[in-house]
Amino acid sequence: MAHIEERPVKDYNCSQAELYAGLDIVWDSQAEHEAEFAAENTIYTPGLSVTRKAAIQAARALPDGQARYADAESLRILLVEKHELAIAKWNSLDGYISKAFKGANYKPRIEEAGKGYYEKAYAQNWEQVVLLMQSGKNFIDEHGAVLGTNGGMPATFGADFETARTEFGSTYGLFKDAQQDAQEETDAKIVANNLIYADGREMMEDGKHIFRKNASLRERFIWEKVLELVSTPGGGSGNLFTGDVAGMTVFNLFGPANTQWTAGVTLRLKNTTSGPAIGGLHFYSAMTDTDGWSGIGEFLLPGQEITRTFTAADFRPFFNIQNQGPNVQGYEVEVM
Repeated sequence: MAHIEERPVKDYNCSQAELYAGLDIVWDSQAEHEAEFAAENTIYTPGLSVTRKAAIQAARALPDGQARYADAESLRILLVEKHELAIAKWNSLDGYISKAFKGANYKPRIEEAGKGYYEKAYAQNWEQVVLLMQSGKNFIDEHGAVLGTNGGMPATFGADFETARTEFGSTYGLFKDAQQDAQEETDAKIVANNLIYADGREMMEDGKHIFRKNASLRERFIWEKVLELVSTPGGGSGNLFTGDVAGMTVFNLFGPANTQWTAGVTLRLKNTTSGPAIGGLHFYSAMTDTDGWSGIGEFLLPGQEITRTFTAADFRPFFNIQNQGPNVQGYEVEVM
């Protein structure tokens, strides 16, 4: 079952860039009419807009997705290299075991050496690699003499195997730490965005009330009108994607050519289907544009919505949506 992240995310109805630009505009409008706001409520002290705009800039200055996950992405490249070396060493160990333990003896011995972890470890399940290499080390420690005498294992192989194991383990540790750091930074940016958005919308509600008899001034505090000023010409921000997926099919939304689909990207995902539906929609990263869901992503029933960051660890070249039900279902994906 897909894990649904609990994140303090609001629906701003805009991209992150538009959020900052729009809030700058509304606080500039508040500054121009500071006297009217102060007359309405004493919370609007002189220079409040300066403080609020500083908070907007502070949120804007927090690292974006690419910056947050750069270290993790770089470490993943190194981790893949260490993974290849570790798998190669274990395969060599397999060869020595097959020569040292003939016939029916081979099966229990190769299982002792970690064969049960191999398939998932080979497919880059990092925890399984750790278990595979630990089992291999334990086997060499226990049966090294037999492997050398009957299996042809070089005297230096045990040390080489241990080097591959420890280098993978240390790189994996650094990678996990980088991922945790990036997620903490992601949460900090989301919290900062929520705060400035909440402050701005509260002020806009007062602005609409203060200028309720002046339509042109009132529009300066209507969020949807402000967004029209900062959105991409031609309608839409370029960050919001909507559509339908036919029943029991896989639909590809992003591929390698789409610059918005990058490691560390945060997406707001929603199943926009109205009313009951059999099944739901899987939103996930994939190796090809036709791959079905394999556990990396989210599953949403009609009306459900979440925000998900695709880290370097769960990022794949394509982003697909799979309809698990027999009827057409709608989706909404926003790049945050």
